[in-house]
Amino acid sequence: MKRAGRRLLLVPPLLVGVAIAVWIVGNRPQPEREVADEASRMLRIIEVPVVDVLPQVVGYGTATPGKTWQAVAQVDGQIVEVHPELESGSFVSKNQLLLKIDPTEYQYAVAQLEAEILQAKALIEELTRTEENLQASLKIEREALSVTQREMERSEQLLARDAISQTDVDAQQRSVLTQQQRLQEQTSALNLLPARKLSQQANLELKQAQLAQAQLDLKHTEIRAPFDCRLGTVTLDVDQYVGTGQSLFEAYSNDLVEVEAQTPMREVRRLIRNPTGRAALEEITMQRVRDIFDVQAIVEMASTDIPARWSARFMRVRESLDPQTRSLSMVVGVDDPYEQVVPGVRPPLLQGTYCRVTFTGQAWPGQVIVPRHALHDGHVYVLDGEQRLRRQLVEVEFQQGEFAVISSGLVGGETLVVSDPRPAIAGMLVEPVTDHPLRERLIAGARGTDAGSPPPLPEQRRSEVEGSEVEGSEVEGSEVEGSDVEGSEVGGSDD
Repeated sequence: MKRAGRRLLLVPPLLVGVAIAVWIVGNRPQPEREVADEASRMLRIIEVPVVDVLPQVVGYGTATPGKTWQAVAQVDGQIVEVHPELESGSFVSKNQLLLKIDPTEYQYAVAQLEAEILQAKALIEELTRTEENLQASLKIEREALSVTQREMERSEQLLARDAISQTDVDAQQRSVLTQQQRLQEQTSALNLLPARKLSQQANLELKQAQLAQAQLDLKHTEIRAPFDCRLGTVTLDVDQYVGTGQSLFEAYSNDLVEVEAQTPMREVRRLIRNPTGRAALEEITMQRVRDIFDVQAIVEMASTDIPARWSARFMRVRESLDPQTRSLSMVVGVDDPYEQVVPGVRPPLLQGTYCRVTFTGQAWPGQVIVPRHALHDGHVYVLDGEQRLRRQLVEVEFQQGEFAVISSGLVGGETLVVSDPRPAIAGMLVEPVTDHPLRERLIAGARGTDAGSPPPLPEQRRSEVEGSEVEGSEVEGSEVEGSDVEGSEVGGSDD
């Protein structure tokens, strides 16, 4: 009983202590809460430009002469004369005598035929005079027959009166028959003359044709340049015998060089702008084809150590695709390549030169462009108004050089991230650094004003993009490394 009372005495103090402890804990000052600042990433950005894009396509091919002349012997004979410059690589002028075959035999043939023609003409003249003589004789014979017939009639009258004998009448009858026979002979001779004249005329024309052939053969003993040209391989000399149909040498025109450039079919279509979507050619002519391919062309030596360039004109498109590469052959022509030679700067465009041809089409106005390396499997990264990262789906019209033309998803003016944001977290805060040189380079490339230079060679493009993206950047290397030149983000196809 005493113990229970003691326990009850201890309860109030405990309750008081607990209450005091609760009061102290509840009324003590709370510690101040510190809010950590949100981390941001420094990324390069540009404002998405809208420009007029000049489409360009690059093809490669070998230079060939616009015209090739194969000199062939058209007559047999021994070479008696050659031009002193008849050597491989020499330049010769139009109508210049290059080679002469012994003409003696052909001169004899011409002289003989000329004599035979004179003889045939004389025979025709003789027949003409004979015809005139026979016609005159025939007239006389007809008059003589008329006289004998009248005598015959008088004789018959006298015989009826028994004034003459039958013998006299018979004699007169024989005179009439004799005169008729002579008239018939003259008439027959005259009738045969047209056939004889026709035969002689045919013979004359045959001789004249033979003379023309002989004169042509005589002309073919001299081989002259058909146009201003440069000689190919020549292995001829005086006293050498050549036969009809023998190939002598080749020569190439100086006024035109053609390059048949192989271009990817999928890229060529960007050169053909057809906003109306009109279909077929109403009339298929070469001029119509040239109007469709309204392009300018620049030909360059594919060798990087010779920066020679020539303006070229579009000429035609080959009739079929290359069966192996599925590429289209577009032929351009460089006019007067030798007149454009600048010693030490621009060499002649020689046959067999491997060339790069840059085709530039008509401008596509108001196109949205982005750097190729800013594409990430069908989307790009942009910043919203709070400088936070956002993923934006886009569709690409085509890619060219360092940029891509966007058909939908961007309208221009957006803040585009051009660094690789990986790991890319939607909504993460970005500290933007504007890359002005990149934007200016994109615009210049799209307008075709980048120092007048065509797109770089495929093997150069990777290294140039890599160097251009790193140089002048204000971001840390860890943010740029591997982002601007990775093949998966640049994209290997132009369409």
